[in-house]
Amino acid sequence: MGEQMIGRTIRDVMTGRPVRVDAGTTLTEAARLMRDHGIGDVLVTDGERLIGIVTSGDIVRVVAAERDPGTVVAGELTNRELVTVHADDDTGEAARIMKERSLRRLPVCESDRVIGVITWNDLTRGQRPQPPDSDEGAPGVGWSTRPDG
Repeated sequence: MGEQMIGRTIRDVMTGRPVRVDAGTTLTEAARLMRDHGIGDVLVTDGERLIGIVTSGDIVRVVAAERDPGTVVAGELTNRELVTVHADDDTGEAARIMKERSLRRLPVCESDRVIGVITWNDLTRGQRPQPPDSDEGAPGVGWSTRPDG
C-alpha cells in the first residue's frame, strides 16, 4: 500500500449503502439490480442479518452449469464463510485480509450492521499495487460495488 492509505480508516474509502437482496430473490432479479446500479455484486440478507453476497461471477457460473437463474435464489449461494471488516479498522487491515484470503471486496460493518463495501480498487485508487489473486469463487466473501472491483 502506498503512503496515501497510512492512517486512513475503512470508513474513509469505502462505498456506502450497498445494494441488498433478500435470500429468496432470484438471480435474474439480482442481475437486473447489478445492471441498473452499475455494480458487480449484491449483499444477501435474511431480514436485517447479512448472510452472504452474490457476484456477477456467481451468476455466470450458474448459467454455465445450465441452471435457470430465474429459479435459483440468492440464498442458495451463501454457504461460503462470511468475512467482514469494521468501518473504523485501518485500511491496512482490509488489505491484509484481502491478500491473505484472495478477496477483492469485503462488507463493512458497524454495530453488527452492514454500512458499506470496500474493494481492492477503493484501497488502491491512484496507486498501482497488484490485486489479490481471485476468481471470485475462492472461499470467503468479498464484495464490489463497481463492475471493475
